[in-house]
Amino acid sequence: MNVRTWSKRILYLGALLLALLPWASAHAQSSIDLALKDVIVAQAINGEPLILGKLTVVRAVVSAPSAAEVKVSVEFDGKSFTQTQRVVDDPTFVDVFVGAPQNFRTQTINVRVEPNDETSDPNLSNNTKAVTLPMVKPNEKIIAYFLPVDWTPEQRTRYNFDTTFPKFVQENAIYLRATYPLAADQIAVDSTNVPHMLAANEKSLANNQGDFDAISSHLLYASISLAARRLKPDATLVVGVFPPGWFAAHGNKSALGLALSDVKGTVTAQYVLTDATTSAHELAHLFWLYEDYDYSIKPTRPFTYVDRSGYYVEKKIPEEISDQKKIPTFLSAYSPDAPSWVDTRAYEYLTAKFTIASGGQVSEPLILAATIARQIEPDDQNFPSDYSAGYQRFEPKQTVYVSVGAAGMRGGEKLEARWFQENAQVFTDSQILKAGNGWYAFSLRNRNGMPEGNYRVDIYLDGTLTKSSKFQVKSSQ
Repeated sequence: MNVRTWSKRILYLGALLLALLPWASAHAQSSIDLALKDVIVAQAINGEPLILGKLTVVRAVVSAPSAAEVKVSVEFDGKSFTQTQRVVDDPTFVDVFVGAPQNFRTQTINVRVEPNDETSDPNLSNNTKAVTLPMVKPNEKIIAYFLPVDWTPEQRTRYNFDTTFPKFVQENAIYLRATYPLAADQIAVDSTNVPHMLAANEKSLANNQGDFDAISSHLLYASISLAARRLKPDATLVVGVFPPGWFAAHGNKSALGLALSDVKGTVTAQYVLTDATTSAHELAHLFWLYEDYDYSIKPTRPFTYVDRSGYYVEKKIPEEISDQKKIPTFLSAYSPDAPSWVDTRAYEYLTAKFTIASGGQVSEPLILAATIARQIEPDDQNFPSDYSAGYQRFEPKQTVYVSVGAAGMRGGEKLEARWFQENAQVFTDSQILKAGNGWYAFSLRNRNGMPEGNYRVDIYLDGTLTKSSKFQVKSSQ
């Protein structure tokens, strides 16, 4: 072979190598080690038992050493779902909306992450995770009816009432379905655009001395209740909606909504177009939940903050909390600058309330709630009759109750309450459970007064920690 032939071959091989360089470079980069760090399942609060028929999101927490296009696959309630997304940050959240579970059983949710192109993953051992969650089937029906009250023609024009009031009702309905532990078909919302006008003797919340006017207030609520139920006889909740400024003009400058315990199923609220929490807040009072604010101490506490991240599934909005971001509970004082969400303690209490006494079901034995309370119902009913979802405050000589909601028990289980001040255990008590659903109460009291400070009670079922609830002992004097 002559020199010329060798030269041609060398030139050919060189050209071939140059042509293959982009391919080789791409091939060298076509491997990426994806990792599925966590799986979070939410219907309102992360990690709670699933509610049958309630919209659900599965969040995959994906880690990757560099930007990549990934596919997340989810097996949920006997169905398959996929979501593709570009992973840029480490980690990246990939949210897969899986609808509402229809099969009543404890659910195992299987999740897998993989490259969404020809890229390979050299380590598949960290690409899959499974999360198992029990399911609850509450037995409650909420039928809410919104009735505009005392709107004059001038006010209706000023606030573009015929257009904005239906939007207000719709936003309240969406928020109510999002934050309450019930299936979508267990919450019905209706309304009218025709205002109910009050008589003169039904319009005062305070007397001439500025004190609460009980007679006029009862007439007010009775009038609203009767007017609404003539239009919606099966309503379980009536929300009377006043025009802006009505409360201040009629004896209560600070109120934005009121509930009168003597008139069951009827609450009032002042119209704020940007406030979607009205029905959720006021309805909670009818189930023995009270305000999450405390103005009797100094400094005052207008807000209790949500203690766990969640998800507004209906609007596909994460409700994430951190040291830098705090979200008030919807039972806190209203603030348009601080959108609110449901607190874990309120959500768990409502889950238990809607399940235990009304014939609801669970897919396996569950402790649904450990509710701190100032009072409990007598005659072995033991459920809370005076409760607030927040970091509840007690006077040093008050009795602190915890009411534990147990469902689906087989009978014979040991339920134990361990009480702590800070990290020092101060008392323990236990009970043996009966089969089925029920509330079980424990209490803590020192007749000489408990030391001020932060407390908690841990609830154990057969030696396994199931719930932990916090409270504070602090004198208002």
